Amino acid sequence: MSEVLKKLSEPFDKRVESHLNKGGTTLTYIKVSEVISRLNDVLGVDGWSLVVKECRRDAVTPDWIIAHVTLTTIIDGAVVHKDGFGGQEVKYMKNGNPVDLGNEFKGAVSDATKKAAQSLGVGLYLARVGVSKEDWANFRSVADSLTEEQRTKLSEFWTEHSGGQEKPTEGTATMEDLIALSDEAVRLSFNATVVEDDEESS
Repeated sequence: MSEVLKKLSEPFDKRVESHLNKGGTTLTYIKVSEVISRLNDVLGVDGWSLVVKECRRDAVTPDWIIAHVTLTTIIDGAVVHKDGFGGQEVKYMKNGNPVDLGNEFKGAVSDATKKAAQSLGVGLYLARVGVSKEDWANFRSVADSLTEEQRTKLSEFWTEHSGGQEKPTEGTATMEDLIALSDEAVRLSFNATVVEDDEESS
C-alpha cells in the first residue's frame, strides 16, 4: 500500500467520531466535514475534485433522495476515479409536506461523498467493525417480531442492497450490514415515520 493510501486509511481521532443509535444498534460514523478535511490534509486542497453526477428523488421509491458522485485524484502518478452512491430518506411533517427537502438532497450528496472517499480507505475501518452480541440480539428482536410477509420483504431488501450476497450471520455481519438490516426491519415494523409539525400543533 502506498504512503498516500496509508495516510488516508488512518483511523480518526476518537474525539471526532460520532455515534448514532439506529434500529437498536449503535453506529459510529465520521461527519462529512472530517472526511473532507482528511482529503485536504493528505491530497491537498487542489489535489482532488468531486463531481455530483446525479441527485434526485428515486423514481421507484420517491421517499428517498439518491445521489451519485465521482471523486477524482492522483495517487502515485496515476489518475484515480472513485464513484460513490448515497441516499437520504425524506422526512415529513404531519401535514404531509417535507420537513426540509434541500437538507435531504445535501444529506444524500454527503453520504455519497463519504462512500467515494471510503473507496480510498477514508473511514473504511468503521465499516469493517464486527457486531456485538447485544447489537445482534437487538436486531433479532425486531426481525423476529415481523410478519412472514415483512420478513420476505426484508430478505428481498438484503438481496438488492448487497447485490445478491448471502444474509449475514452473527459471526459474519459487519456493523454496516447490521445497520442496513436494522433500519429496514424497523421501517417494515412501523411502516413510516411521521415528524410532527410544531407550528401547526401550537
